Amino acid sequence: MSKNDASPPCVAVCILNWNGWRDTLECLDSLRKQDYPHRLTLVVDNNSQNESVEKIRAWAEAKLGAASFAEYTGNRARAGGDERKESILRAVNPCDRLVLIRNEENAGFTGGCNTAFEYALKRPEPVQYVFLLNNDAALEAGCITRLVEAARQSGASIVGAVLMDDAGKTPIFNGRISMRRQFFSNPFLSWHLPAPATDKNYWPTDCAHGGAMMVAAETLRAVHRETGDYLRTGLFMYYEGAEFHYHAAQLGHHAVVARDAVVRHKNAGSSGGTENPLAYYYSERNRILVANAVLPFGWKVLFHLVNLPLVSLRILKNVAKGRWTAARAILNGFTDACGNRLGKWRRHDEQRAPSAAHNPDV
Repeated sequence: MSKNDASPPCVAVCILNWNGWRDTLECLDSLRKQDYPHRLTLVVDNNSQNESVEKIRAWAEAKLGAASFAEYTGNRARAGGDERKESILRAVNPCDRLVLIRNEENAGFTGGCNTAFEYALKRPEPVQYVFLLNNDAALEAGCITRLVEAARQSGASIVGAVLMDDAGKTPIFNGRISMRRQFFSNPFLSWHLPAPATDKNYWPTDCAHGGAMMVAAETLRAVHRETGDYLRTGLFMYYEGAEFHYHAAQLGHHAVVARDAVVRHKNAGSSGGTENPLAYYYSERNRILVANAVLPFGWKVLFHLVNLPLVSLRILKNVAKGRWTAARAILNGFTDACGNRLGKWRRHDEQRAPSAAHNPDV
């Protein structure tokens, strides 16, 4: 989309934070460098137990000014905000508007995003797109503009970015691996395949990465009408995007990846690293729960036949390395999936807090 376009669609950029204000502020700094002219930044704080809210508030007031900043509780945001605050926001530069939403509890990635969706769709001036962006990520130049251009050119209602490592050199994800293959692969194997040979600025995918994914408002509304939710709240974190894509595709809303929209990402930084027990638990549990929800019967049977020995191997591998907590997390994830237990893991708060180098969004 040209920068001279008189009426570009409004994109709400949703960033989740939980005790991770350092990375969140770095992410906000990268967002301010974007050239896209019509956006709204939403930071959802998932009931952080440190000074995150104060640090984000101070950043907004110093960098943007008081008139460009609004703050809501989760309940107020889910009702669409406050007309007086919204009228003040409307009067400022669209690139400088920031809304901080303080969730009343740690609602996980799914609950945090759903709060942002509710606000974005119910505010007096609803947005046309919501761009989910992990707080441990940084946008390369022109990223949002290229996402919107890919949506316009392809007609897709879900557009994913290409994810690179934090240095911007090693690909992490580009949407080339199929959803079914994700269910059958180890959760921590690379999900990257070479980009296709195409002269277009995008390629089709059946699952963009939820850490850098733009979704049309009409798609969010359609999935909510069909399922009663946007992202299934009970999943808490991990694999919620695969289930969302499945429901969206069933309703005729498809996805592409924008070739030149690049996001640098600290892989699994949002859950404390790929060897954090939280990542093991939610990945194991939700992979099974979502496979049960979206795979056809034959594929589902094959999945369970293959998954049982893989779970055993993953547990034994961690035991052999002396990672007893990780092994227990995998076992708990498997047994909780068998019992169809949803929501926050009962051992979630017992786990080691991720280091300050990471910014968890759960």
